[in-house]
Amino acid sequence: MEWCYQIIRPKGELAVNTQSNDSDFVIQSQLQRASSLVLDLLLPHKITAQICDELKYKHRDRIYTPMITVWLFISQVLSADHSCQQAIARFNSWRVAKGLARVSTETTSYCKARSRLPEQLFERLLDWTSQRCEEATNQAWLFKGRIVEMVDGWTVTMADSAKNQEAYPQMKSQKPGCGFPIARMIGLFSLATGAIQFNALAPYQGKQTGETSLLRTILHRILPGRILLADRYYASFWVLAMGEVRGIDLVARAHHLRKIDFRKGLKLGYLDQLVVYGKPSRPSWMTREEYDQIPDMILVRHLKYKVHQKGFRTREIILATTLLDPEQYSAEELAELYRRRWQVELHIRSLKTQMQMEHLRCKSPQMVRKEIHCHMIGFNLVRAAMLASALKFNLCPANISFTGTMQALEEFAACLRLRSGRTAQQWDNLLESIAELAVGDRPGRQEKRELKRRHKNYKLMKTPRDPNRNRYATAA
Repeated sequence: MEWCYQIIRPKGELAVNTQSNDSDFVIQSQLQRASSLVLDLLLPHKITAQICDELKYKHRDRIYTPMITVWLFISQVLSADHSCQQAIARFNSWRVAKGLARVSTETTSYCKARSRLPEQLFERLLDWTSQRCEEATNQAWLFKGRIVEMVDGWTVTMADSAKNQEAYPQMKSQKPGCGFPIARMIGLFSLATGAIQFNALAPYQGKQTGETSLLRTILHRILPGRILLADRYYASFWVLAMGEVRGIDLVARAHHLRKIDFRKGLKLGYLDQLVVYGKPSRPSWMTREEYDQIPDMILVRHLKYKVHQKGFRTREIILATTLLDPEQYSAEELAELYRRRWQVELHIRSLKTQMQMEHLRCKSPQMVRKEIHCHMIGFNLVRAAMLASALKFNLCPANISFTGTMQALEEFAACLRLRSGRTAQQWDNLLESIAELAVGDRPGRQEKRELKRRHKNYKLMKTPRDPNRNRYATAA
């Protein structure tokens, strides 16, 4: 993590943490962008109405306008209790504080308002939040002055409804009625800010539903000049070559099916070589035009290093990268960069565990996708609060607790939402509280993968429940 604190000074540019007035202005501008994102999403914000106008989405002037509905949806996924009932209670609290009449505690109108909103609205909002987080990036958080994106995949389950089962079928090994619909998805996270940039979703099984297939659907959205950090599953010829065509460099662990011999190739150093990957035959998923655009061969750098830290299962790691210059990108720096890839695992854990996205509640595929986007928008909202605190107190965002920030944001949100006249003071107190929520750097810590608490010994369901069973006990 040492590189997080290094001052990167590109040619002709001034490092952002110097004592000049220009650098102070840049820091204040970055802090303002992160702060405004958090404060905007705590209340109905005009950006929602603006996107609806651009999408030509027509709606009547109701109580649950798109701005109100999106605000409630985001606050719902950020709360510890994800129920719609609590979202309505939060809405009534806000209306009463503003001198407005309460609305019915029935959740039907709110749920219908959520279903009417277009999916493109949530996709655009996710893009907006990721851009705002990127604008708040401190130059000192970059790697060699370049933005690094991390990609990885995971699975989510959802409510067992007929529509969800049709779009995202349960695993074939499970009997009908005994499993849950399951989907595979990937996410693209920023290494500097932790914010999620893009995502892709597909059924768990079937053709073109793997992680590399999902990556190809969003690879064109990664800007040229960036570095993609991934595990060994993504180190195929096609990902390396398609990234090179688009001006994207890849740093990944070498694919497990590729045989690597350091006695061959051009030697760049000890256990550091330059080799050629030849283009395989055209796969079935690729068109002839796309195949012709791929070069016949690409240069790939292999480097091998040992892991001496106790507790790590892997003792030797071989990297495959398109960063070919050993003078500009040394083996030690690339090894440290790949070690930082573990951050994406922590981000996914925050989404699935802390934000409870592991099992989704909505009962239709369209609402499931909206719920996923709301989780990611809320995730970026928490990351923006962490960025604002890091900029204000000169910290590294990776050293701030995500869970603690989410809890602090939920507690302070009510005061900030009501605009009680002391917003600036309350916001400063929130940032100071977040800065104190440090995550300890314990690189030598090792824990066995064991559980102390025993699970309750309930039997697993092997036959579906009878839908016509008597739901109420008969009177005695």
